[in-house]
Order: sequence, then structure tokens, then C-alpha cells
Amino acid sequence: MRSALVVLFALTTLAACGDKAEAPAPTEAAPSAPQASPPKPITFDAAPVVNPGKLKYVAVCQGCHGATGGGQGPFPKLAGQPAAELIAKLNDYRAGKQVGPQSSTMMPFAKALTDTEIASISEYLAAL
Repeated sequence: MRSALVVLFALTTLAACGDKAEAPAPTEAAPSAPQASPPKPITFDAAPVVNPGKLKYVAVCQGCHGATGGGQGPFPKLAGQPAAELIAKLNDYRAGKQVGPQSSTMMPFAKALTDTEIASISEYLAAL
């Protein structure tokens, strides 16, 4: 009987070493979450338009004539006046001509302006 057990053991061992079942193929990894694409840069269709007449008006004239050129106190309304009239008055002030009761106040401001600045301020005010 002992020899039968040895034979049976040997056959079982050989059978276990023979055809082995293939190990299951590794499963494909689950698809990962989609990669977030980098944010798109912000673009603008055009550069912001800066009105040089408005910039100069705010810097030089607004303190007396008001934020919208509507005038205040003894300083007259400038908004809506024709650009040609404003240019003529500023050129007269710059030349030292007496134009009105505020001429002595206006002369130093007008003398500090270039022709281009006078034109741009006047065009800005005429469009208000």
C-alpha cells in the first residue's frame, strides 16, 4: 500500500507540474480621467483706446471746469462748444490776449499746451 501512495503522490506532483493554466492576462488599466487642458490665455481684440484730449483735460482743465466740462462757479461750460471756437480761445489765451474775466487764470494753462494738445482737448470737449 505504501508503494501505491508513493506512486499516487508522484503522479499528483507530476500532474501539477505539467500543463499549467495560463495566468490571466493583466487587465487593461481603467482609463484615467481626461487631462485638463491648460487655460487659454485671455486675448483682446484691440488695445483700449485712450483719448489724449480727455487725458489732458482731466490733468489740466477738470479742476476748474468740472469732470464733464459742464462748468462750475466762475468757470464756464466748455462741453459741446465747437472745437474751432475752443481752439481759437485757447490760442488767444496762449498769445496773452484778454478774452474774458478769467483771462489771467487761463493764460498760464494755455501757454503750457502744445498745438496738438489744444486741438485734442477741444475735440474732446466738442464731442461731449
